[in-house]
Amino acid sequence: MNTDNKELENNGESINNTMAPEESDDTVTVKNSGDTVEIIDYDIDDAFKNENESKAQENGDMLKEEKEHVNWKKEIISWVKMIVMAVVLAIIITRFIIINANVPTSSMEDTIPAGSRIMGLRLTYLFSDPERLDVVVFKYQFSDFEGTDDLNYVKRIIGMPGETVVINQGKIEIYEGDKLVTTLDESAYIKGEWTYKNDGYTFVIPEGKYFVLGDNRNNSSDTRYWYDTYYKSGKCSYEDLFVDEDAILGKVYFTYWPGFSFINK
Repeated sequence: MNTDNKELENNGESINNTMAPEESDDTVTVKNSGDTVEIIDYDIDDAFKNENESKAQENGDMLKEEKEHVNWKKEIISWVKMIVMAVVLAIIITRFIIINANVPTSSMEDTIPAGSRIMGLRLTYLFSDPERLDVVVFKYQFSDFEGTDDLNYVKRIIGMPGETVVINQGKIEIYEGDKLVTTLDESAYIKGEWTYKNDGYTFVIPEGKYFVLGDNRNNSSDTRYWYDTYYKSGKCSYEDLFVDEDAILGKVYFTYWPGFSFINK
């Protein structure tokens, strides 16, 4: 009898004694189903490969989280830079280019109602001189006495440097020396009858100075009032009554709140 491959009867069961092949380094027994033993190839390199892929995925997730964190920081820094730049730009524009101001009093009514916001341009007089009837914002020359530091006024230019202005019975006459140049027609911007301080004034305007009045002639602190209050009492010099060219901050072009309106001449 051949003993290398022998089939025996054992309680009606058949057992295959065929010699199993010798396991190599990369094979293991993974399944035992019933009475039959099966040998399944299993590559150990696959285990290392899967482990490496898992670590790579974890590393990738960590890098993604770090990148998202860095991106948020960059985003916040970017917004902060934009806000700072906007603030700096706004300061430059309002200090050197435009005039954006509130007018709390009624001295320029009806042209500029009390409580209006006005818009003007500082650059208007960079290359040209102020003109008659321009509405201007200027540094108020009597702030020191009134304790109102850095106060600005808005008025209309009536007289030019070197001219003589005569207020005669509610009319304004402009002279150059002894020659009458014009009598102003102010109907475009003065509403109602002018009754207050409307007669008996003569002002000779020094060079480099401007004579200004409010459009609300019956309720305006302007050259007439400064003359009666400060000059006559010896509190200021004659030249102080007029607005220095260097004190003019810019020309007003329109009101934009509570309503929009261009400034007329």
